[in-house]
Amino acid sequence: MNMKESLLPKFSVHRPVTVVMTLFAILVVGYIAYTQIETELFPKGFVPPYLGVWIPYREANPKEVEDQIARPSEEMLQTVSGVKHISSYSHSNGCWVWLEFSNDTDMDVAYMLVRERMDRLLATELPDDIEDVYIRKFRNDDDPIVWFGLTIPEEMDDPFFIVDYYVKRTLEQIDGVANVEMWGASEKIIQILVNQDKVKAHKINVYQLIQNLRRDNFSLSSGYVYDGNRKIYVRSDGKYRNIDDVRNIRIKGENLYLKDIAEIVYDEPRQRRWVQRIDGKKAISIGVFKESMANTVGLSNEILAKLDELSKHEKLKGMTFNVFFNQGGFISQSVDNLVNAGLWGGLFAFSILYFFLRRFKMAFIINLAIPLSLLMTVTVLYFMGWTMNMMTMMGLMLSVGLVVDNSIVIVENIYRLRNKGMSREESSVKGASEVSLAITMATLTTVVVFLPLILMNDDIGFAFYMLRIGLPVIVALIASLFVALVIIPLATTRLVSKKQTKRSGLIEWGTNAYDRILKWTLLHRLETTIIVLALMLSMQIPMSGVKQGDQGGGNINDVRLLLDMPEHYTMDDAKALVDTIEGYVNKMNAVYNVKTVNSRYSNNWGRVRVFLNPPKETQWWQVVWKNISNSIGLSNDSVMTRNEVLEDLKENVPKYPGVKIRTSWRDDSGGGSVSILLQGDDTQTLVELSEEVERRISRIPEIISVETDRDKGASEIQLFIKRDQAAKYGINPRVISGQISYALRGIELPEFQSTEREIDVRVQYAEEDMENFEQLKSMTFLTSSGQEIPLSSLVDFRIVKGMGEIHRRDGKTTLEINGFTTEDDIQMVHKKITKALASFEMPRGYTWSLGNRFMRMQETNSSQKFAVILAITFVFLLMGVLFESFILPLSVLISIPLSFFGAYWLLYITGTPFDLMAGIGLIILIGIVVNNAIVLIDMINRLRKDGLSRSEAIIEAGHHRFRPILMTAFTTIFGLIPMAVGNASLIGMPYAPLGRVMIGGLLSSTALTLVAVPLFYTFFDDLRNIWSKVQVLAFGRGKS
Repeated sequence: MNMKESLLPKFSVHRPVTVVMTLFAILVVGYIAYTQIETELFPKGFVPPYLGVWIPYREANPKEVEDQIARPSEEMLQTVSGVKHISSYSHSNGCWVWLEFSNDTDMDVAYMLVRERMDRLLATELPDDIEDVYIRKFRNDDDPIVWFGLTIPEEMDDPFFIVDYYVKRTLEQIDGVANVEMWGASEKIIQILVNQDKVKAHKINVYQLIQNLRRDNFSLSSGYVYDGNRKIYVRSDGKYRNIDDVRNIRIKGENLYLKDIAEIVYDEPRQRRWVQRIDGKKAISIGVFKESMANTVGLSNEILAKLDELSKHEKLKGMTFNVFFNQGGFISQSVDNLVNAGLWGGLFAFSILYFFLRRFKMAFIINLAIPLSLLMTVTVLYFMGWTMNMMTMMGLMLSVGLVVDNSIVIVENIYRLRNKGMSREESSVKGASEVSLAITMATLTTVVVFLPLILMNDDIGFAFYMLRIGLPVIVALIASLFVALVIIPLATTRLVSKKQTKRSGLIEWGTNAYDRILKWTLLHRLETTIIVLALMLSMQIPMSGVKQGDQGGGNINDVRLLLDMPEHYTMDDAKALVDTIEGYVNKMNAVYNVKTVNSRYSNNWGRVRVFLNPPKETQWWQVVWKNISNSIGLSNDSVMTRNEVLEDLKENVPKYPGVKIRTSWRDDSGGGSVSILLQGDDTQTLVELSEEVERRISRIPEIISVETDRDKGASEIQLFIKRDQAAKYGINPRVISGQISYALRGIELPEFQSTEREIDVRVQYAEEDMENFEQLKSMTFLTSSGQEIPLSSLVDFRIVKGMGEIHRRDGKTTLEINGFTTEDDIQMVHKKITKALASFEMPRGYTWSLGNRFMRMQETNSSQKFAVILAITFVFLLMGVLFESFILPLSVLISIPLSFFGAYWLLYITGTPFDLMAGIGLIILIGIVVNNAIVLIDMINRLRKDGLSRSEAIIEAGHHRFRPILMTAFTTIFGLIPMAVGNASLIGMPYAPLGRVMIGGLLSSTALTLVAVPLFYTFFDDLRNIWSKVQVLAFGRGKS
């Protein structure tokens, strides 16, 4: 640049006290921010805000639930402001309605609006026996911060009450705990189990009996009376005092009591149809949720301490506490990994700098950029209200190797001028000033690659990830620019002597070899161009060979078996199946390194979740050493990785006829499935269309099995009331449907008030009286004359295959077809499914679309392409400003495809899929790899202005820039090593693809930039000269 001295370096050298005080301020404020900044697992907004509305409805078929509950609820809730999508899931036991909101929605207001509308709907349209609806807010920070289980001794009488009273309530009293939820046990209730034979014998009208029972247990304000001057309120109390009061309710005549026709028991509900176990023992699991402002790490530690205290409680004797997930511990480990990665990155950077510079003080000065830049970044994040989470920490890890680049360039230039005889102060000011514009523009090129985020409308996709990872990188780079222009010039005047440094013989040899290669390149431009183009063409091999993945590890070290059982299975059959699977897992306990096994099952489904002990190797170097030791035979580690456990279970778990067993490590069971969605108005039409879709995709070799929502359903008996027959006998159709409902699913009566708590009361037929179809048909109804009429005389029966679940999305009934696959290349599966369904014609009003997994991948790929194009465009515009040329920036942009060459080849060689994280790495790479080319071309232009010819300037600039280019490249590459060799169990998110993309890109870009950028600079310079001559000939003036 033309100006002799820039403002900041001059200020740095001439105001040392001010600079030192600024440095201390950075250290103090940075330390405070680091200790005070909130830590969490994922950033807010990682999952869009949801409201879930649960409307319980016992033992109905899903179609009935859809018509009577789902559709009215959707119509009522679609007017709530901020709603993006409404989905409903109608089951046999109720309906979930999910409302997805925009990230900027005030969820407290949304909750009140939903509650108001559902209360109105409950009072007007929903079935009478629905007593309440339940609404819950969901965000990513609504997951439990501690999730644990307790095994229950067989002899324990009332486990729900004991755990609720001694564990749940104790945890709820901890400051910062918002809620504690229990799963796996039910509170005891009073059950009135009507005996059908006794009802018939005594000719009891069951419908009328239950109506009377619903009215009997009451406490009612009856007004007031005056006793003299006193006003006395009157309350009529008809509530039951004890369970004997219930048994002795008179139901007919003088001597017939409720106990004569029904068994009254105090026990867990008999409708509970699933069992939870931990390591083969009956269990309860508990999730602890935090308040929004509570510190996750501190609260998790407090909860664990309380659990340790509770484990010794006398009332909990015989219970075993098993902690499945501790978010605070996971965050602490992640922060430790960040600190260790920073320390290793700093050590690598220092070692590389010392190797190149051979001066301890110079290497130390440059290394100051790492802690100072990171502290300033944490400070900015703290005052912005951001948190330390997995994404911001990833950005900080990325920054470790990047923040020294500017300092390297400045120190190298200061050192070059000092070797020419300049004084300390003059060389520091001038050396920093000469390259200040170049490093500023180089820093801005990394910053501008994140500008596409402003133009991308993406709440939780690619742009969301880019922003949360990219902002720490941007802040760190700007901070490193400040350090390089303000701290480094002062430090070089005070700490670095004028003594000539002895260069490494290897560096001297490398520099001389590069000089010869560069001279040969300039003399053989055509041959070099052919070689570069051949290398670029070879990139087609890895680009076509790298798999398009979308899977990342979860944050819990576990694998899951999802069991779908045949319709005829009983609870005993399901127990035998789960016992067999648990037995196989126990046999493989040592090889799998099992921590605990959590199982849940009913008669038609089951989930076996195997929690694995965390690996001993938590640091990147331990992972590397383990892999090396295993490969050369120094270690014979027989413990499987999570992937290997998953594959072994998939292949070797015992198989049962009719039982579908799927493996997964995701809560949504998406780990091995892809889906197609059919949408339309009529459920039956969707079922018929699904058969053709199922037939087509089952032919795809990669699809190993196909399942639809219809497959999950059970056979159902549909009853059609014969209205003429009902009228003939004087039986109201409402009585028929009501009595059937009471018999099969029962009905809640007013609560019973004990001395300790309120107890639910439920009446229904005894389970043994409603076990089969024949018993249902033999149910009788009393006419007004006392005649008994069997149900078979009043209704027609039809047995059909029912839907296990009816899903509606945005007002359209949706049927999901899942194809299960072991193929990792989801992009290839996507293409084959699309081809298979291309010729499938749908009726008018019906559509098919790819499921969420495919849609997310398509959206991510589209966003990545858009971001790449915009990033390259912004870099080009910035280069135009720097070089004041339309043509020369193209010689810088050539380094971008050269980086893609190495990125794809390294993914290909290591077998790493190209996923969202790899895409983010590619975008960031665009802003980084041009930096060396910028500084190189800037120096070439300065030397040409000083009078050197083009070839002389290129060779001279290459000679002087060779060492700093290698230094900046290798400090960044080695800073990324902890990320690139990590795995999901090491750092919780799939960082490795991002690190490998950047390392591969930096390696190829560094090697090829040193040759290709000078080469293409000459081509574009020739083009500029030709253009200038054309302008002179055409218009009589020139333009550079």
